[in-house]
Amino acid sequence: MVLGLLIVTAVPVVTGVAEAISSKKQQNAQMKEKIKFNMTATLSVDGGPPTEAWIVLHEGRMYIDHPAAPRPGHKFNGYYFKYPSDHGYQGLVSTISDDPPMLNWLYIDKDTGAVRYGSRKETIGHVFGPWGWSENEQFLTIDEDDWRFIAVEEDIPRPKKTAEGKGGAEGEIKGGQDGNNNDVDKDDEDEEEEEEEEDTEKCWAIYLSRDQDGSLKPKAERRVAQQRRNGGGEDEQEEEEEEEDGPDVRYTHKWAPIRLLRKLQLGVDSTWVKGRNGPAVNR
Repeated sequence: MVLGLLIVTAVPVVTGVAEAISSKKQQNAQMKEKIKFNMTATLSVDGGPPTEAWIVLHEGRMYIDHPAAPRPGHKFNGYYFKYPSDHGYQGLVSTISDDPPMLNWLYIDKDTGAVRYGSRKETIGHVFGPWGWSENEQFLTIDEDDWRFIAVEEDIPRPKKTAEGKGGAEGEIKGGQDGNNNDVDKDDEDEEEEEEEEDTEKCWAIYLSRDQDGSLKPKAERRVAQQRRNGGGEDEQEEEEEEEDGPDVRYTHKWAPIRLLRKLQLGVDSTWVKGRNGPAVNR
């Protein structure tokens, strides 16, 4: 009888301990989600040594600011934030400027696979999660995968240089030739042709590679789509059209596989997410 009482008494205690441990794990997970972090990627450019470089945001896109192919921008500085949708995905936000400290959502362009950022309205119809971290908590993941990110070489317009002092120097030369300016005009034409040929420069943008089925959609959404197709119905054709593959940059551009290393801000001066008191997400 006494033994039975002891067992009955112990059951609530064990249950309470298990619930406390589960609650503690949830709190730890929530705390990890709220830690701000920067990111880097290691990339070899044109046969050079593998070099770690910061991930930056610029004009709606994500890039690697590599020493051999610089792409200045706002250093990624983000954290995880639940995306408001029926999917319940964990979203990812980052500051896009220091003043004001505006936040944008990170998402994958459904057509190209490019990693982009924007307001919630701009993410609609694209892949906005689920974002997370690898098992060792070092690398960024999307749909539980940290190996699908790739760096793609792109051509971008080169910043135009101002021709400061150019007119004065040319004027002196032309004036000293007594109107015979054929040589100078030819040199000017050659310079203009060179400028036209070199009006772009290389940079490395971040993309999500398509899976073995050529899709960018998360696994959960693809399972739902597959179930709908198996069930048939009027929406079957529309669903198949939505699943059509888009262009794969791996067949048209130079690219390299990368992993996005998270640099957690855990120092004394680190900025923790302040919940509702922090900067508002641009919706």
